Amino acid sequence: MNKGKFIIVCCLFTFAGFTQQIAQYSQWSLNQFAINPAMAGLKSCLDVRAVYRMQWAGFEGAPQTGLFTINAPIKAQRNSLNSPYHGLGAKIERDQFGHFYNFAISAAYAIHFPIARDKLLSFGVSAGVQQFGFNQSLVTTIDPDLAVAESSSNFLLPLIGFGAWYNSKNFFVGASVDQLARNNWGDIGFNSRFGLHMKLTSGTKITFDNNNSVLPALLIRIPPKGPASVDLHLMFDFTDRFLVGIGYRNTDALIAMVRLRLEKFSVGYSFDFITSAIRGGNFHSHEISLMYNTCRSRSNSSSACPLFE
Repeated sequence: MNKGKFIIVCCLFTFAGFTQQIAQYSQWSLNQFAINPAMAGLKSCLDVRAVYRMQWAGFEGAPQTGLFTINAPIKAQRNSLNSPYHGLGAKIERDQFGHFYNFAISAAYAIHFPIARDKLLSFGVSAGVQQFGFNQSLVTTIDPDLAVAESSSNFLLPLIGFGAWYNSKNFFVGASVDQLARNNWGDIGFNSRFGLHMKLTSGTKITFDNNNSVLPALLIRIPPKGPASVDLHLMFDFTDRFLVGIGYRNTDALIAMVRLRLEKFSVGYSFDFITSAIRGGNFHSHEISLMYNTCRSRSNSSSACPLFE
């Protein structure tokens, strides 16, 4: 690896922090399909969501991420309520950090097995392509190096993921893994590559007589290098119309979030108060989400509109 390319890799990890090779979201508990393909079509309705995240706002080269997801069940005749059913989904994501960017598009398929009343076991796979690259024209080196300007700036790579999911009426647990292809950035160096990213999620819902609810949730991200990231959410849902919540990420943030539902549409916002060393410049994070689905409001069926969302 020549000096110019070595500096490029160093820049990448300066912005990505060695562990954040893929985008992270604070409102993950409000869009489970974004992190687990087994959720594709789990609900008996069309579900569409869009997210924009500005991480460490004001910090030069900080990550900015856009996400669009859509999923729905495949309408097919079922022999009984206990018969398996299927779902399809798609995800488009663009992540920009420093001189680097990552654009990915993938499709997902899931199969759902009703194993008892209000209990589902699901498995899903996702496949697509990602374009990973950097703008070498913005890179400067200590010593002039023509190899930087002449190096390849784009890598078109396969994208493969897998997920498993279980939920009852008031409880869920899921696991997923991204970057199964473990793509190598061949023009940068043999050891430069995407690693496996695992995610474990769990949560429950406690509903009171007045139809208000408390929803604690947990997400554990296990990156290829570095310590695991643990997200904790505690959300308060008022009659499925207004939601407020707080969260904690052990690596860098305290989180406040709010969501307002207007019939089939919802809008959400979260603010990350950064607790890591980067906080010295008051570089906090903002995230806004828009949601649309055709589920019946306040459904009593976990397969219609999962109570954990």
